[in-house]
Amino acid sequence: MELPPDAPAQEPTENADQTKRHRAAVPGWVRRHKALTVLCLLALVLTIGVGSWVYVLNSKIDDIPRFDADFDRDDRPSRSQPEEALNVLLVGVDARDDNIRELLTDSDPATGIRSDTMMIWHLSEDHQSSQVVSFPRDSWVDIPGQGEDKLNAAFSLGGPELLVHTLEDTLDIYIDHVAVVDFEGFRGITDTLGGVDLETAEGGKEHFDGKEALEYVRERYSLPGGDFDRIDRQQNFLRRVLFDATRSGTRMNPVTVTNLIGDLGKLLILDDDFTNNKIRYLGLDVVTQGAGDVDWMTAFNDGTGYEGAASVVYLNIEKSRELMAAISRDKFDEYLEDNTIDRLPKPEDVN
Repeated sequence: MELPPDAPAQEPTENADQTKRHRAAVPGWVRRHKALTVLCLLALVLTIGVGSWVYVLNSKIDDIPRFDADFDRDDRPSRSQPEEALNVLLVGVDARDDNIRELLTDSDPATGIRSDTMMIWHLSEDHQSSQVVSFPRDSWVDIPGQGEDKLNAAFSLGGPELLVHTLEDTLDIYIDHVAVVDFEGFRGITDTLGGVDLETAEGGKEHFDGKEALEYVRERYSLPGGDFDRIDRQQNFLRRVLFDATRSGTRMNPVTVTNLIGDLGKLLILDDDFTNNKIRYLGLDVVTQGAGDVDWMTAFNDGTGYEGAASVVYLNIEKSRELMAAISRDKFDEYLEDNTIDRLPKPEDVN
């Protein structure tokens, strides 16, 4: 119905009036709170993005292979480290043509592969410091059930379990977890980081891609100190990789972090008690605060000699036990006040 020209306009209903006021208020609120609006939108986008990243991250962690392991046994050393501290045995193998993953999942515990590198990594209870102690592969030790032999024979004869038993008995410590490191996996990590720069004795720097890094950590025969120099090289390389992987620019880049964790699936095989939750917990610490202070060293020894035709290293069991006891109890700083150890040289002093 058409209103007369002089008829007054109809008053809007109460609901219509409220709707108009609401429509007007929303843009007005946005105009008055632009920064807060942008922040809310950003938070929404980040929430969606972080959720997607966490999903991808979890799938990458799931891809890290596990092997069945039961380290419990009669007369095992008691666990002396604080509750949140960890002793992790890092076992480096250079399987080359052998598939180490298949060997570790086989029902036969013997791998037939002698481990090239054995390090115990201790993470302090507050996760702010670490100590890494290397043990020469030729260390002459008593292998449970096998008699005396080189330390690296334990992995060949009985896999990670026998190696854990050997080191626990030798050092009188408790080992929480094992990570078997396939040297071939160093290629991926190194290339993901864009290569690694290592200082040289000549005072310069040399850039290593993945293939060159693998050759660097494998070399032994051309080094004047043989296996001792190779231990320094391996620790030196890991020291640099750890620094590059945990510096703020790298660890705050979700793409790089995701790629690095993906590389771990090619580098590591973990015991099945090293759960995804534990890995995420440790990874969160690294992403938020870096790797903390790391001390690198080699166990005490009394020199080299021969057992039959085999060249061996004689561990100083007593001094090595004292060192590992202090480290396991988070007393390393106090230990250093009264003791000198064989620490990793400065980067420019590594052969």
